[in-house]
Amino acid sequence: MITDHAEALAKAVHAVLRDDFHVQDSFGEPPRLYDAAPEDPVFPYLTYGAMRSEDIGADETPLSAHQMTLHVWSRYAGRAEVLTLIRRVSAALTAEKLTAAGDIAVRSANPIYSDILRAPDGFTRHGVLRVSFTAQGETP
Repeated sequence: MITDHAEALAKAVHAVLRDDFHVQDSFGEPPRLYDAAPEDPVFPYLTYGAMRSEDIGADETPLSAHQMTLHVWSRYAGRAEVLTLIRRVSAALTAEKLTAAGDIAVRSANPIYSDILRAPDGFTRHGVLRVSFTAQGETP
């Protein structure tokens, strides 16, 4: 069940971000959303990071908890663009949108934290967003 939920959730997150107008406005059309960024990417873009999943169900209730890390990358000189990117990605990831987009019943979707760093190249800003999800029920 956990791997089924994790896979269904990852697909739903990608579908919601891909189809969200504000995400498209920020990351292009189609939006630059990558598991691994290309060698010479166009900025800004988003990469999918670590995902942690665990079974938190009880008795006959299949329930799972997931934490997903999303990374946004910008070449804008200040933090403003990264802050906007994180806000737009956070706003797109609601339980209702994720449930509608996928084969999973998402009960909650909550940002846990965000962080903004300067990448080692000295030019790139790196935003980190960790989101917590709870999913219930069987996947097909």
